[in-house]
Amino acid sequence: MKKLFLAAIGLSILASCSQSSAVENTEKGIPPGNTDKGIRLAYVRIDSMQNQYNYFQELAKELMAEEEEIVADLQKRQITLQENIELYQQEASKMTQSERNANEADLMRVQQQYMQIEQAAQEQLLRKQADLTKMLRADMDKAIAVLKDELNLDFILLYEEGGQIIYANTDFDITERMVTLLNESRETPSEEEATAASEEAADSTSPE
Repeated sequence: MKKLFLAAIGLSILASCSQSSAVENTEKGIPPGNTDKGIRLAYVRIDSMQNQYNYFQELAKELMAEEEEIVADLQKRQITLQENIELYQQEASKMTQSERNANEADLMRVQQQYMQIEQAAQEQLLRKQADLTKMLRADMDKAIAVLKDELNLDFILLYEEGGQIIYANTDFDITERMVTLLNESRETPSEEEATAASEEAADSTSPE
């Protein structure tokens, strides 16, 4: 479940670059059509970044725990509904027509209620998953702004096993540097982030 969940939090940082350019992009060579310098690029392994970004993992685990609770509650409701249906089927022959109508209407109401709860739970999880993806993308953008200047990069690609990039030279792997920046940004938040967090905490503790 965890692998499927994290795979769903995918990002779309794509850049158009041929594999030949990747081989020739550093001081080793100059790509055709560029007489000044080679294209400078690097890549980040998305799965490793997610696994090592502590804050993301913390939020992902909370969301997965919430999902497990919702699934357990839905399963409990479904079992209860099925038991009530079976009980009705056993007793239906002993009931009058009006009693059968009343029981069937009640079972239908409970079934519709279950479907509404299931749909609402799915929508809630999808919203939170989207928020988590948005947060990760925003944090990555901040780290990218630092990395592109620090390493003088033209492109930063996402590498994912089974994705569009079928081979990547580890010399271009900057995953560890990206992870370091992400974790450091959460350990020492900016003044704006600290102020926002403080205001949020104050709002949550203020009386109605």
